[in-house]
This record gives sequence, structure tokens and C-alpha cells, in this order.
Amino acid sequence: MRHYPSKLLLFGEHILLLGARALATPVPKYWGSWAEARRETPAGQVEALAAFANSAALQGMGVLNTRQFQADISRGLYFQSSIPQGYGLGSSGALCAAIYDRYANQKTKNLSELKSVFSAMESYFHGKSSGIDPLTSYLNQPLWIDRVSEVRIFEADAWGEGEPVVFLLDTKIPRQTGPLVEWFLAEQKNRPFVQKLEAVLLPAHQALLEAWQFRQVSAFWHAIRQVSAFQLEYLPPMIPESLRPIWESCLNNEQIVLKICGAGGGGFLLGFTKNKEFALEQLHPFQLIFPFETHGVVEG
Repeated sequence: MRHYPSKLLLFGEHILLLGARALATPVPKYWGSWAEARRETPAGQVEALAAFANSAALQGMGVLNTRQFQADISRGLYFQSSIPQGYGLGSSGALCAAIYDRYANQKTKNLSELKSVFSAMESYFHGKSSGIDPLTSYLNQPLWIDRVSEVRIFEADAWGEGEPVVFLLDTKIPRQTGPLVEWFLAEQKNRPFVQKLEAVLLPAHQALLEAWQFRQVSAFWHAIRQVSAFQLEYLPPMIPESLRPIWESCLNNEQIVLKICGAGGGGFLLGFTKNKEFALEQLHPFQLIFPFETHGVVEG
């Protein structure tokens, strides 16, 4: 059975809504796949899958063989997944990718068409979806996202010396995406906020993406620190109060930087470090997850 990876929005959280470029990447550490139901299948999982199969979101699309999907569920098919829910890693996106891959009447390779199909499918879970999460999982490749709707495959050279180590810090704090997005959009009516965003965050973000694409180590660290400092000062709802001292201490050293992961407000924080062992020592006792390593979970 094919595995459908989770996804991580490396760069572009929230300002993606304003048309800024973003970068999404698959995270193979967490994944889902089809399996035959057994006694240990979590209670309610098959029922939830059946409800999705019967939903208007799927039934009205016309591109899926929903009848076969329903029949397979009744015979014991279910989606097993290690992707944590509510952490911005695309658990519903992986499911949508798997359903399309198995039940599409005729598959397309056109990225725009795929994104539209996945957007309609995932709307069942989120009310409104860009389709980026399932598209990233389905293609299993990093994606550039331009002006929210345009996507293309991300290509870059390999890192040389000094490659930043990416990690996730588990805050253990529940979050809700909707209110955070609403707050950010409401702030667009605040002229001083918009001026700071246009003068500081957007240029730093653009420099960050270029440094990541062209593997410019020193430029990357300069830009990521600008982004991190802006988020700490101007996006207070996205950073839990209990984590602000840790965030500030990272800004005060040269080895670690934290930034918002997805909507922020809890779940994971996204981190970059020059020295993995130093990060584990400094961020003890938080659990650090290194999503691009084979053995990626370490208790700090």
C-alpha cells in the first residue's frame, strides 16, 4: 500500500492569505495508508470514513467512484494514520490524497485541476480549503504557492555546509485555527500594522524564501531572525504567553530560531538550529521532533 505523507508549511503562514509566496513540503515521518479493518481499529473511525464517503462534498464532485469507496468501507477498508490531528500537519489532506489516488475515475496531472479537486474534497473538514495539504501529500514533493491559487513544484540544489536543522517543538497546547485567521485578517484594517508588515515582514519573508531556494546560509539566518522577531512583537495571539520567554531567549543566541507553525497559537512551533545538541539542551524539557530525520522524536 502506498504511504501518503503529512505536510508542513515551512514558510508563508498567514501572509499566504495576502498573496505572498509560501513553501509547503511533505513530511514522511508521519503518514497514512489504506488498511483492512481489524479488531483494534479505533472506535468510530470506520463510521467517520463512511460519513465522508456519503457526504455532499464527495458525492457532488463527479470525479470519484464513491460507490466503490462505500462498498470497500463496508467490507472493512479504513485509513490508518500516524499524523497527529490539530497540529497543522495535514491529517485530512493525506486522507483526501489517498481517496483521490484510489477512487478517481480519471486522474489528471494538471496541478491547478488537482488543487481544485482537493479543495472541494477537504472543504468537508474545514469549511474552506486551499487544497494545498492534499496536493502536497499526493505529489509527495515540495510546492511553491503563489498568490494563494498558483502552485508549482519547488526545485533547489542540495545544501552544502551549514544546512539549517529543522525541528518541531510540541507545545502541548490545544489550538483553533479559525479565530487566529480571523484576528490576522481583521488586523489588515489597522494601518500601522499593515505599514509594519509591508516594511518589515514581507521583505524579510521574500529574502527568507530566496535564501532557502538558493541555499544561502548567512542570508537565511538573517532573514529568519527578522521574521521571528516580527512575529513575536506583532502577532501576539499566535504565540502563547508561556512560550514568549523561550522565544526571546532563542532570538538572543546565534544557534536557534523559532517561528509560527501553521496558524500558531499552540500545537507545534517550527524551529531551525545550527546545532541539534545545543537545541536539545536549551529547549529542555520540551519534546523536539526532527521531521526530516529517520528517527525524529527526541525528549529534550
